[in-house]
This record gives sequence, structure tokens and C-alpha cells, in this order.
Amino acid sequence: MIKKSFVWIAISQILILLFCFIFYHRINLLSYINVSFVIGAVLILYAMAGYVIKGRFFDIVFYSFQYFFSRMSNRDRQPLSELAPQHYVIPFITGSTAIVLMLGSLLIYYFSL
Repeated sequence: MIKKSFVWIAISQILILLFCFIFYHRINLLSYINVSFVIGAVLILYAMAGYVIKGRFFDIVFYSFQYFFSRMSNRDRQPLSELAPQHYVIPFITGSTAIVLMLGSLLIYYFSL
């Protein structure tokens, strides 16, 4: 899991630098801060949504929709928590790392003014 986390962090940092160049046409500290905030926030929100869905919070509502819109038998219905992906720890670690690096860059930018 640690190796996979490092791979995800490396890929996210490469993606951040690529988006800096695409959107800002240069790579500087301010563009890195802006893009890493967006990428980190998206990854953290994805991980939090997966955590809430896996926590069986929406299973009753999902079951009600399945019952109302289909005429399947009870054994064919699955709760939403079983259908959702279970991998939300690595995106959370990657997003948190991107946010921490963004905060460090923000401190460097603030003290360089």
C-alpha cells in the first residue's frame, strides 16, 4: 500500500505540473498552489464521498429507488454500499499530500513577498 501511495503521489504531482503548464502556460509557485489545491480538493472529496457511501448511509434510499423503479426480486437487489468501490484510502492520502505540499508552497510564496 505504501508503494502504491507513492506512485499515486508521483502521478498527481506530475499531473499538477502538467496542468500548471496547460492552464497558466508556465510553471511558477502561484500556478502550482492554485492547481494543487484543486487536484487535492477533488481527491479528498472523492475519498470522503466513498467513505460516506461505504458507511451504509444511503442504502435505504437506494433500496427504495430500486424497489420503486424495478420489479426485481429481493435477492437481485444489492445495497449501494456493496456496489460502490472500496478504494478510498489512497486518494485521501494523495489528496492530503497535495494539500500539505500546497500549504508549504503557500508559506514559501508568502514569505518571499
